[in-house]
Amino acid sequence: MGIAQAPSIQWQKTFGGTNDDGSTVVKQTDDGGYILVGYTGSTNGDVIGNHGSNDYWIVKLNGTGLIQWQKCLGGTGADYAFDVEQTSDGGYVVLGVTSSNDGDVIGNHGASDYWVVKLNSTGLIQWRKTLGGAFGDYAYSIVQTVDGGYVVAGYTFSSNGDVTINHGAMIIG
Repeated sequence: MGIAQAPSIQWQKTFGGTNDDGSTVVKQTDDGGYILVGYTGSTNGDVIGNHGSNDYWIVKLNGTGLIQWQKCLGGTGADYAFDVEQTSDGGYVVLGVTSSNDGDVIGNHGASDYWVVKLNSTGLIQWRKTLGGAFGDYAYSIVQTVDGGYVVAGYTFSSNGDVTINHGAMIIG
């Protein structure tokens, strides 16, 4: 019985600027490319349009790793994207956490909120929504449902605003 060999690297890339940049998830897209989401504190290099502090950073790559488009979304507070799904219309829905209430972010309830942003296939914002209450609310996962809606999951320290019941210090789910 032979020892299996690791596959060879087809390509590798480094993206970002001179400040702290990170990707939290990468997913393959229907066109054979990839979409990465995370955060950026940079204003140079591959990063264009940072609003201040850390922003959501969404990078759409083709199948060979070349950037097709990139977006910085957020405000002057800290904004971190944790999940992305390609939607049934070919666009993308991005989920994460925001502490901003300016720039691209409207309606923050206080502290940090879940922040959902729906993009079209070229990265233009179609709609955005903050969810949460007066305390810390942290979103980590999103799925599109068969009826075209979305389910988000995370945790909350809030018991007001969009949070109707909190059974203790933190609710997972």
